Amino acid sequence: MTDKELRRLSRSELLEMLIAQTEENSQLKIRLEQAEAQLRDRRIEIDKAGSLAEAALSLNGVFQAAEAAAQQYLENIQRISSQQDAISRVIKEQSAKEAAQIRQEAEAYSQKVHADADAYWKQVAARASKLLADQEALRQLIQSAGEVEINEEHSKSVPRASNPGTARNGA
Repeated sequence: MTDKELRRLSRSELLEMLIAQTEENSQLKIRLEQAEAQLRDRRIEIDKAGSLAEAALSLNGVFQAAEAAAQQYLENIQRISSQQDAISRVIKEQSAKEAAQIRQEAEAYSQKVHADADAYWKQVAARASKLLADQEALRQLIQSAGEVEINEEHSKSVPRASNPGTARNGA
């Protein structure tokens, strides 16, 4: 409506128009509030949906990180286990070599001790034989010296012809 038309209207018509405009204005305000409420609800739902999606992605990332960590842990365990197996094999081989060397040294020492003992036994046996031979020679010497004394006592009383040394002394 133009200004001329509004000037031609009466007061009651203007009031009616004003009342109609006020009612329309309040209805529009109500509709606006409802639309804004719906818009807020949708934003909240969109935010929630975005948050849920982000949470799901975050959880998925957490699960992936946990799985990667578990895989890395298992790989480390396997690597350490293989290293320990290798170390054990090396130690076992070294121990076997050392044991073989110790056995050889013990065998060599045993043979040396046996050889030394045999040599010592031979020396003891030779000394014992020599001692026995010397004892027998001494016994024979003592026995022959006793016969000489007995013979000398007899030769003083009876000269013996069988002893050439005595016959020459007497002649």
